[in-house]
Amino acid sequence: MSTTSVPVVVLAGYLGSGKTTLLNHLLRNRRGLRIGVMVNDFGAVNVDALLVSGQVDRSVSLSNGCICCAVDGDELADALSALVSGAELDLVVIEASGIAEPATLIRMIVSSESPRIRYGGLVYLVDTVGLADTTARHPGISRQLRHADLVLLTKNDLASEGQRAAAEAFAAEANPAAPRVSCVGGNLDPAMLVDVPERLPMAGEQLGFDELLGEDHHHCDDHSNHLHAHYQSVDYADPRPFDPRRLTQWLEHPPRGVLRVKGFLGVDVPGYDDGFLVQTVGRYITVTDGGPDAPASTQLVVIGAGMDGDEVRSSLAECQQGADDVSDEQGMLGFLRYRR
Repeated sequence: MSTTSVPVVVLAGYLGSGKTTLLNHLLRNRRGLRIGVMVNDFGAVNVDALLVSGQVDRSVSLSNGCICCAVDGDELADALSALVSGAELDLVVIEASGIAEPATLIRMIVSSESPRIRYGGLVYLVDTVGLADTTARHPGISRQLRHADLVLLTKNDLASEGQRAAAEAFAAEANPAAPRVSCVGGNLDPAMLVDVPERLPMAGEQLGFDELLGEDHHHCDDHSNHLHAHYQSVDYADPRPFDPRRLTQWLEHPPRGVLRVKGFLGVDVPGYDDGFLVQTVGRYITVTDGGPDAPASTQLVVIGAGMDGDEVRSSLAECQQGADDVSDEQGMLGFLRYRR
């Protein structure tokens, strides 16, 4: 995966929302992923960096200033390029300071000219218990939430029913397009962010941190406690090419519970014989050319929580071209907005 470019996912949310807890959980349950981390703590002593130290494959730490103020776009791109240089990383996670502006950070990453990195989406954490206090102190939280591709409602186990309902309503109003997921103790499967590789250890290779600390995860007989047991996946295959207008609408507004989509798309439009590879994280969509070896049919995997598998399959079937449909070259324009 990292031979082309490494996705950079941003974790954002106000102070105490659970960003470091989530990052540590990803590192301890990374299932073979090689993760690089950039941690930014607003203070002279970078406490967050100390908390993740020893668990990460490569890291860069920035302290004594907010990341979107302490560095400019070129400096951030240089730091990210240095992070992935010479390392076969699958994912880079930026844990932004609690007062960082996500929009500024996103612009820095997207505008980078480095071929080794690409923007991978914004995961925004909302503290369900402390939301009322957070909005009183930082009324701009709703503006920040608008940029999120995936919203995590944290500390739901500590919240009252009223607090949970208020947080859900607040996030839905601020960003109705982004999926919202309850997250307790940072319990997010890394497969929600990036493909988990089928990587076997080399002879004599040192065990990773997740193998050393996660024996119960790999060897426990009670599979209901496994991280990925809380998520569902739906495989979808159809020999027909997709209708670009209908599929673009589906990707932008997927059925309830859909968190991630990945796979190949065949298309019957002149000039696009190789089809496309599509990947989504929440509402963040990336499309790349499939290449000559890509399958001509549509083959997708849809991952989510609480989704209706039959609804997912039937709604995708409605996105395929029928026998009487004609090639829609104009309809490709909306789809190609997401082409990288």
